[in-house]
Amino acid sequence: MKRPQPINSNSFRLTVFGLLSLCCGSQLFGQERLNLATGVGFPEAFNVGVRYQLEQSQIGIGVGYQPFLEGNTFSVSGDFFYHLDGSSQLSERRPWYARTGLSYIREETTSRIDKSLVIGSRMGREMNLTRKFGVQADVGALYIIYHDRKRKEPSDGWDISLLLPVWPSLGVGLFYRL
Repeated sequence: MKRPQPINSNSFRLTVFGLLSLCCGSQLFGQERLNLATGVGFPEAFNVGVRYQLEQSQIGIGVGYQPFLEGNTFSVSGDFFYHLDGSSQLSERRPWYARTGLSYIREETTSRIDKSLVIGSRMGREMNLTRKFGVQADVGALYIIYHDRKRKEPSDGWDISLLLPVWPSLGVGLFYRL
């Protein structure tokens, strides 16, 4: 029996891009509830995403990539935002929010491949610069619910990432309402 081949990382990225494209069909654009977002954070890395707004809630998906440190990090996230408090002259959406989400992170270096599934929770604030455009910042914590490490070469010491199941989580970004 033939063994299945591992998924090529470029194929995986192309698949994720295709799924994002399907989620952003023309049906959503006419409703003015779609938000495009980009930013940088942990665990998402440098990221882009889409969010759909329902009253004071948002559901979003995003992909992230970090190519600058020792290795490459790729992430896929799904988030739920609830806008709890405050007011803005430029938007009906309350600026203070709570955010929770699930992220899959794959990091590859010259010595190892790490795959993690984390659940996170953050509090944050949006600052509307215009009716369509704004910035956001949030901070919180994430909990590692699954972690798998494959070594490419022997370990050179102990690793703190395996000792701590809870990590700080933060992000800053820009959003645009369509």
